[in-house]
Amino acid sequence: MRRRHSLPLLLMGLLLIAAIAFHYTGGKAAAIGVPALLFGGLIICFTAGFTIRYHRAKTTTHSTTEVSLPRIFQKQATAEANPVDPAAALGRTYRKEQWAITEATVDGMLDAGIGLIWSHVHPHTVAIFFPTLDGGFLLRRFKSQSDCINKNAVLYPGVGVIGSFLKEGLKQLNLKEIISDSMTLYYYTKDAGIRSLMASPITTGGIERGTIIVDSTVPKNFTDEDHAFLSTATALLGEAVYGSYLYTEHKLQHGRLAAMSSIEKEFFRNLSRSSIVEKIVAIVPLALPFDRLTISMKNEDATSATLLAAVGADADAFVKKQFSLREKSLASVLYANNLVLSRNYSNEHFEVRYFNDEPRNDELRSFVAVPLGVDECRGMLLVESYREDVYDESYRELVGRLSTSAGLAIEKMLTFEKANALATHDGLTGLYNHRTFQQLLADEITRAIRYNEPVALVICDIDFFKKINDTYGHPFGDFVLKGISSLLENSVRQDIDTVARYGGEEFALILVKTTDNGAAETAERIRAAIAALPFKSPTGNDVRLTMSFGIAEYRKHARQINELIAKADKALYRAKEIGRNRVEVF
Repeated sequence: MRRRHSLPLLLMGLLLIAAIAFHYTGGKAAAIGVPALLFGGLIICFTAGFTIRYHRAKTTTHSTTEVSLPRIFQKQATAEANPVDPAAALGRTYRKEQWAITEATVDGMLDAGIGLIWSHVHPHTVAIFFPTLDGGFLLRRFKSQSDCINKNAVLYPGVGVIGSFLKEGLKQLNLKEIISDSMTLYYYTKDAGIRSLMASPITTGGIERGTIIVDSTVPKNFTDEDHAFLSTATALLGEAVYGSYLYTEHKLQHGRLAAMSSIEKEFFRNLSRSSIVEKIVAIVPLALPFDRLTISMKNEDATSATLLAAVGADADAFVKKQFSLREKSLASVLYANNLVLSRNYSNEHFEVRYFNDEPRNDELRSFVAVPLGVDECRGMLLVESYREDVYDESYRELVGRLSTSAGLAIEKMLTFEKANALATHDGLTGLYNHRTFQQLLADEITRAIRYNEPVALVICDIDFFKKINDTYGHPFGDFVLKGISSLLENSVRQDIDTVARYGGEEFALILVKTTDNGAAETAERIRAAIAALPFKSPTGNDVRLTMSFGIAEYRKHARQINELIAKADKALYRAKEIGRNRVEVF
């Protein structure tokens, strides 16, 4: 920590020695000495740490008060020491707070500069003006012996005494005899008897960024040395202030990058739709103003999507709703074109967001919509506001980066899900494969032991499936396997029981909290449904199939997993021996 401060202290010491040497030299060198001491220190201290642009016409003009440098540093240090939520750095509230801190720091620097100039040239008024957006110069800070300063004064080129010198830009001025009324200077509300004036432009990076005006009620009050002092002090003060603005701009840019990096890590930390959606919902309120936020994701059929989250106006009417991507709506257009869109809603007609019977809120006036995905639109974020023209370029850029990060996470999640599905599911039917079935059965048996509950295993087989393949071909056989798989999945309790492809034309059902009698009832219902289900053959004929079922209950028929499977298999074998198309319990 001490090493970090050693270089600024060394430079301050060198400036002190140089300033004293200049002071005793006399003449113009003496005029340089004092400001070099103070403002050189300001540059070292503030440019090492503070913020890009003069905030034109944003600050209120105040009468100068004495602000000590330690208090300025203390304010900045306090702000730096308080870490913010990384996501909060994306929002305008945080940016406004940081700029407010910087403006307070700049005011302190300007006041210190005014105090230095005041003590050296003994004026009537010292005033600092910053540019406005309309080409004028607004009074930012001042110190005066008069009580008639116009605190909202703006100098315009061609208007008043000073304005006549501003037609071709800011200039060095040294008006030795002024005879006109002080009100023509435009920063007095009545005549203050001003008789001489000097001004020096604040120029940094070759750009005019303001001016400092010093006046007096005494004619010819300011010498050439005074003017040289003002010019030097203005240049140094300008660099210090510019460095302060530059620092804040860089700090905010760094904070935004750091926030996006942190958000991206959060997206990738838990790759699931719910976690990604929850993170977006948590971040958007920090970064964007909105009155309704909705997030949707495309369904597996690619022709519809589901609203996974809704916050704000009429939220309950949107969340968990499915909508078609083939019907005319704002969402369907955005999904189809995979584009970012931001504008006001039409005043002539209501624009359907998702589905025709959605709540029609005519108070929502503008929106920004961004796709979630990389090469194609996998989902969509729609942010809406009651105000028009809310989402400018900065907001669009911010939400675009957010959607890109979320899109990358979604793509990775989908890739992970596909890889996981290939490892755990059968490629043809989509059911759990044999290896996963073994693990799930072991898990359910462990749970049954812990809670002393029954679990039944059903192994079933399509009767004469080889004959079907030989007669109609393997593509039709695959079609049959898919149809049987779908019927089995729809015939058991979702997210409770398990259906797996055991091998070839064999399937297995794990029925939790179910006795052998309950399993027999379920199997009989499935057997009857399959027997009544026609499959259209390549020749156009209806082909009907049957299945045989074998059942064993854990603990009643077996105490080990291999034994349970073997006994369910024996029951199936007996069903086939007896005549097929039947259910047998071991």
